[in-house]
Amino acid sequence: MRGWVPIADCPNGLWAALLRSYLEAQGVPVWVENEHTQSALGGGLLTQVSNPAIGPLRLWVPTGYQAEAQALIHEFFS
Repeated sequence: MRGWVPIADCPNGLWAALLRSYLEAQGVPVWVENEHTQSALGGGLLTQVSNPAIGPLRLWVPTGYQAEAQALIHEFFS
């Protein structure tokens, strides 16, 4: 995606939802790659792991938010 950068791969849908909610609450726009495909094919929010055949649940943010998003993710895990 032009103008967007990946900032995190999530092991499952729960982590993707938590991180997305946290970032969006701080005003950072987020797009989750493979979110709907994972859900449709067995890697949804409540599963323990993503379906590796589909690809990772990867969080993307607009390029201008990259540094802020990375700092917030670091803070989230601290």
